[in-house]
Amino acid sequence: MKKFKYIFLITITVFLYNCEKDFLDTEPADSISTEQVAATPAANQAILRGIYANLRTNGIGHPARVDVDYGQKGIMAMVDMLGQDMVLNNFNWYIFLYNYNGRQQTSSRTNIVWNTYYTAIADANSVINGLQDKEDRDASEDALLGQALAIKSFALFNLVRFYSDTYIGNESSPGVPIPDRIDFDGKGRGTVQDVYDQIIPDLESAKTLLASYTRANKQEIDQSVVQGFLAKVYLETGNWQLASDNAAAARSGYTLMPGDQYATDGFDDINNVEWMWGADIDNLTSTTFISFFSHFDSTAGGYGGIGFGFGFKMIEARLYDQIPDTDLRKDAWIDPVAGNPNFPASAGYIGYANTKFIDATGSFEGDYSYMRSAEMYLIEAEAKARLSDPTAADVLFELVSNRDPGYVRSTNTGTDLIEEVYLQRRIELWGEGVSWFDLKRLKKPLDRTGAGSNHRSFGLVDIPVGGDFFKFQIPQGELNSNPNIDVIDQNP
Repeated sequence: MKKFKYIFLITITVFLYNCEKDFLDTEPADSISTEQVAATPAANQAILRGIYANLRTNGIGHPARVDVDYGQKGIMAMVDMLGQDMVLNNFNWYIFLYNYNGRQQTSSRTNIVWNTYYTAIADANSVINGLQDKEDRDASEDALLGQALAIKSFALFNLVRFYSDTYIGNESSPGVPIPDRIDFDGKGRGTVQDVYDQIIPDLESAKTLLASYTRANKQEIDQSVVQGFLAKVYLETGNWQLASDNAAAARSGYTLMPGDQYATDGFDDINNVEWMWGADIDNLTSTTFISFFSHFDSTAGGYGGIGFGFGFKMIEARLYDQIPDTDLRKDAWIDPVAGNPNFPASAGYIGYANTKFIDATGSFEGDYSYMRSAEMYLIEAEAKARLSDPTAADVLFELVSNRDPGYVRSTNTGTDLIEEVYLQRRIELWGEGVSWFDLKRLKKPLDRTGAGSNHRSFGLVDIPVGGDFFKFQIPQGELNSNPNIDVIDQNP
């Protein structure tokens, strides 16, 4: 882990500058220390706003590969391109994720993930350092600390899922470095258990600290978002009861959008009643072609559709075939036989191409969704199914019947019900950053070559359960700069 130090200059107000890589204590006399500025409410707020901004901007992870480096939404897109349910139409952007060359230590793609999240952790630590041990914190400082702890945990959770084995059965496997609050010098990998031992207590603390906090907008993290993080973490670690409890609490303040809105909403508006956390993109924050909708909107003049190269992001045929005709979500993809009159073949649209993600602004200013309440229903249903709780089917019915008027409450139990929930996760959360993580967590193989697959020849990658390709390699730059990580610590 490279050391990140923040130098703050004082004029009339406090101005926050970018972090620099520096292993020496060279703070000038006319600056104040990280600890001092972190104790200043305005500076803490500025740091957090900077983190949220970094999560929606481009070039933080790897400036040389900015076309797929646009923050959290870009990393979520990577997760789906690595999975089974998304098909890349042709040799276009995301090809090196689709064919798994991007996981190699010399690839810019693994740098994007590593640098984006460790930058967020370093920034969050600046807030944590000044507030966690403060005895006389007020409510506003509790809220700042809670957000910083949540961001750090969120980043560590994603890092350990990218660079390590899934938790259950692999607790002693190599984890990822956990930056010390004070000493940012490079750390060793430790174990997967070590990482979760940091994540869970910090998230529980954040949940308490944010109990009375009312956020200004959905771009900030509040208690419901932290409960969503905890639901995902506890599902990963097999604590089914706490996964269920936190998912139920997380979704309690949100309603489901009307089912017929799923295929027509475009997933581009942060005001959607289901959205729990996201980014509000406008003409000042848009990254134009270096953006999610440039890559995933089949209708935009970007990289992902009828723009440059017809790089459509398509649904896997075998998954599409499992969606009932009564399911309103099926219209989020172009029927390979009947087509769609709104997206005619004469204009270049092809079967299976997604119409789920459409930027209604037409200028790459569509908002980004990071977390939706629908996912909480699915976490709660799965966790309850694993607990043999009969209300699991009720939770699943509440969600799916909203999307599919023909859906009948499931009579499945045990493994069959868990598999039904998994199918619904694949349909509901397609393109929302869960596909590859689910394969790892559920210990399923990646199967792109089976009968009925429409995966392209350049993406015919199959990975056995727990295969080496289910982990990214640590970036070469980290191996070069961190004395506590050697080539022997590298993932295969």
